[in-house]
Amino acid sequence: MLEFFDKLKPGEIVLVEYSSRDDPTLFVAEIARWADAKKYQLLVTDLFNTVELYLKRANFRGSHCELKKAKFIEIGFRKIPEVNMIGFLRGDRELPALVSEYRQIFDKMLSEKFTVVLLFGIERWFIKRNEKIPFVNVLTSFLGDTPRIAFYIVNRDILNIASPGAFALLEDLATTIIEFKKGVRRKIVITKALNRELEDYEMEL
Repeated sequence: MLEFFDKLKPGEIVLVEYSSRDDPTLFVAEIARWADAKKYQLLVTDLFNTVELYLKRANFRGSHCELKKAKFIEIGFRKIPEVNMIGFLRGDRELPALVSEYRQIFDKMLSEKFTVVLLFGIERWFIKRNEKIPFVNVLTSFLGDTPRIAFYIVNRDILNIASPGAFALLEDLATTIIEFKKGVRRKIVITKALNRELEDYEMEL
């Protein structure tokens, strides 16, 4: 799978869509292993403590260690224990103020080293805050930042219920879309790709 990640391009936004019946833990661990093998920084941006659910599942699988080298920025209501927290922003603040403070931390990281970004919790943001289009516009502003590549990990079942319109905008924004599919076996399928070599790529999980 590591060879697959090498075909992605700096500056991309990769949307990773899974259902409530899927567990993205192993795929996220693969991203972390790839970043470590390439000597990239790993930044986890978490909205409303969504990543805590991931970390609990990862502990069950014994793969929590994959994120030990990651740096975390939490936008929510409480800090996450036992991680390398480099920023905590209250989730009830105005969006422009949040973005401004986040950008300061984010840009400093990118100035130091190429960074792989994992973003969790977009679906929770859409449920908790009534500013879907402004938030998608904020995400759009990060597209093309070539010192990084970003993976947005989203639950498509929740997004389809919470805001199907905003979900469609996210898919339009993404340069590559990876979907978890279930048939005889679970697999990932690339349904949209900036790199044409990846179009219709499939891999069993």
